[in-house]
Amino acid sequence: MKIITPSNEKDRGCQLSLLFSVSITAIHDELEQNGIVCDKREPNVLRVAPVPLYNTFTDVKKFVDTLETVLGKY
Repeated sequence: MKIITPSNEKDRGCQLSLLFSVSITAIHDELEQNGIVCDKREPNVLRVAPVPLYNTFTDVKKFVDTLETVLGKY
């Protein structure tokens, strides 16, 4: 997995784009089954948007922990 969101804050919004070396369909589906709402861009980009007005630190931690668990299967 590689973060492809621009590192310069002036070149990005709040969305985080992650590039995977595998198809993200199964990863996306498992995240959704665990209550994680994200956007998939076939064939291998997953986008998440941790918006401060709507998401808590706990939400972000849940995403990271869940993604780590899911990726451990691949």
